[in-house]
Amino acid sequence: MKNKLFHIILITLFGFILQSCKKETEQENLSETEIQKPKDSVESVSVEKPEKDIQYSIEVEKIDSLEYRHFAIKNNINKKKLTKITDFEEAKKLLKGIVEFDENPDYGENPLVKKIHFRNGKKFGNSNEYDYYSFIAYYPEEDILLCEGGHTTDFSFNLKNGQEIEETGNPDYINFSPSGKFRLNGHFGGQECSSYFIQKKIGNDYVKIIQLDEDFEKLTKVWLCIVGESFWADDNTLFLTEASKFGKAKKFFKVKIIEK
Repeated sequence: MKNKLFHIILITLFGFILQSCKKETEQENLSETEIQKPKDSVESVSVEKPEKDIQYSIEVEKIDSLEYRHFAIKNNINKKKLTKITDFEEAKKLLKGIVEFDENPDYGENPLVKKIHFRNGKKFGNSNEYDYYSFIAYYPEEDILLCEGGHTTDFSFNLKNGQEIEETGNPDYINFSPSGKFRLNGHFGGQECSSYFIQKKIGNDYVKIIQLDEDFEKLTKVWLCIVGESFWADDNTLFLTEASKFGKAKKFFKVKIIEK
C-alpha cells in the first residue's frame, strides 16, 4: 500500500516537472519569436504643402555671355508655341456667343470688343467711348483674347474667368518651363518698357505668383525693361537677357524661383 502511494506521488511529481519545463520552453520560444519579429515599418509619406501656404521668391545672379551661351546650347529645346488666330472671321466664329464685336469701319481696321460673356458667368461691357480694345488675336488653347488699347497698349481677356491684362498677360510673351509648372509672361504697357511676371499652374489655370520686374529690380538695381531672350534650364531656373536701350550692352541673368 505504501509502495503504491509512493508511486502515485512520484508520477504526479514527475508530471508537474514536465509541465513546468514545457511552459518554460514555450515562454523561451515566444520570447525569441517576439525578439525576431520585425517592428512595424514606418513609411515616409511626402505630404504636399497646401498652395495657400507656399511663399514664392526669386534669387537673381548676373552672369557673363559665355555662361549664358553654354546653358543656352545645353538647353536648346524647342519652345512650346501656342496656336494664334489672327484672322478675325475665324476668331469670330469660334467666339460666337462669348464675344460681341463692333465692326464699324469708322473705328479702324480691326473690330472693337463690345461685350464679353465670360464662361464663368462674368460679363464685360465697354461703355466708355474713350476706352477701346481692338481685336488682335485669339489663342484657343489658353482661351485668351488679345486686344490693343490706346497708345498701342496690350490688353487681354481670359475668357474662362474674366481676368484681364495684369493677370492674363500677352500670350506672345509666354515661355513655359520644361514640365509646364511655371511660365514667364508679360505685356506691353504703351511706353518703352514691358511688364513681366511668373505664373504657376494651379489646377487648370495659370496664376501669377511673382511680379518679376519689380522683384528683379529690388535685387539687382537693374530695371528689367525688355527681356530680349529667355529659356528654362529646369522648372525653377530661368535664364534671360535684359536688352533695353538704356544699357550700354545686353545683360545676362540667371533667375531661380524659390518655393517655401
